Amino acid sequence: TTTTTTMAENDDALTQHRQTQAQLQTIENEIKSSQSLTSTLLPIEVLVRQYTTATNKNNNTSTSTVNNNNNDGNGHNEQQGFLRSASFLSKKYNSLRKIRGDGNCYYRAFLYSLCEHLLRSLVVGNGDDSSNNENNNNDDDGDDPLKEFNRLKKFVSQSLKWVCQYGFDEYTIDMFHEELVELFDFIEDVSKKSKEGKDDSNDDSNDDDDDGKEFLENALKQLHSRLNEENACSDYCTWFMRVITSAQMKSNPNHYLPFLMAENYGDVPTFCAREVEPMGKECGMVQVSALAECFGVRVVIEYMDGRGTTNGKEEKVVHHVFGEGGDGGGGGNDDAAAASGGGDGGDRTTVTLLYRPGHYDILY
Repeated sequence: TTTTTTMAENDDALTQHRQTQAQLQTIENEIKSSQSLTSTLLPIEVLVRQYTTATNKNNNTSTSTVNNNNNDGNGHNEQQGFLRSASFLSKKYNSLRKIRGDGNCYYRAFLYSLCEHLLRSLVVGNGDDSSNNENNNNDDDGDDPLKEFNRLKKFVSQSLKWVCQYGFDEYTIDMFHEELVELFDFIEDVSKKSKEGKDDSNDDSNDDDDDGKEFLENALKQLHSRLNEENACSDYCTWFMRVITSAQMKSNPNHYLPFLMAENYGDVPTFCAREVEPMGKECGMVQVSALAECFGVRVVIEYMDGRGTTNGKEEKVVHHVFGEGGDGGGGGNDDAAAASGGGDGGDRTTVTLLYRPGHYDILY
């Protein structure tokens, strides 16, 4: 009887597990069918309209519910906070790019924004006059885009050997690393074609300026297409971003462990195995800081959580900077500093992101 009961319980547990997995797969399929990996560039007003609509709906619901004496107004106040924050950001930024909400949004946003900036800065550095383009994601273009690109390309090239010092098998992860190397090769090849085209042109011609802008636009479209292919470059490189983040944390555990203890983790490897390395696991602030520090770039994050801060009469959004030159940087890891180039952060790339609870998008 006991054996029969145990077998029945196991069957029930297995059935429940299969049902849960089926539900998760259905949700994943719905997300894939409704959201691209990265959207086209959208006007920042899209953000304002989203919360204007939500606030109006909430107002109607609140009025109805208050009449029934059944609402404390917290949801209404929160929506108003999001709307005020969106209005503030619309005065500071011009555009945003939405990232698929699949648990990989931070790593994917970091990857896309980094590559987009590097490609744009190299083409602009080759003579395109659109360096003041309002859609540039970087607050500080740096004095030498080629030097910055070479620094990051060298780090990417050497990163396979480096991460393998921290428990990763080279033969298992080589194809993911190679995909990232090829992505940087693509950026370099496109920028060289831009330079070759300008060397053959007349710099005083307005037509040449138009050609330069068209070349940049086409190059960015190629990058967008490359990073929007399902189960291809974007996913492979996104996972390798997780590997780099994990290696960075393992290389300097004493720096990161205090932040993990609040989440009931007693060691860095366990945290990385459960929260960093698996695809679909959402990213916390410690991962944000680790990836920024390892690449030696600044990550600027606008925190839009419905609260904001007030400076006098003006509503503002909480704003943090991680990585090189930021308030979250300085992990003290000599290995990563050597791998990513170290040095002064004055000409480092800046990635600017929007955080809403559980999700990241790119700001411009």
